[in-house]
Amino acid sequence: MIVVVTTDDARRDGVIRLDDRDNFTELAVDAVGLTREAVTAVAVSTGAGAVDGDHLWIDVDFLRGRGRGTDEWNTALAAMVDYAAGKGWTDSGSGRVRAHIHWK
Repeated sequence: MIVVVTTDDARRDGVIRLDDRDNFTELAVDAVGLTREAVTAVAVSTGAGAVDGDHLWIDVDFLRGRGRGTDEWNTALAAMVDYAAGKGWTDSGSGRVRAHIHWK
């Protein structure tokens, strides 16, 4: 699953969409060409989560809301988050999962 962050400088806003949303073996952020400040602003304005260094801590409910909405999809997402938790890549207090940001 690829979380794609884009901005529109003319409107001064941004969008986050999911690409390859049925791939539950990878979770990464595509922010190619964007600054850390721009990604932070989009993450906050969309309610997606928070940037921490080269990672985006993504709200699991945010991902779920952009998924297929089927029981099968939600079960696969939960399994991916469980795997990430086993690696220490989740924050149970905030309900977020960590994804590496690809800047270039």
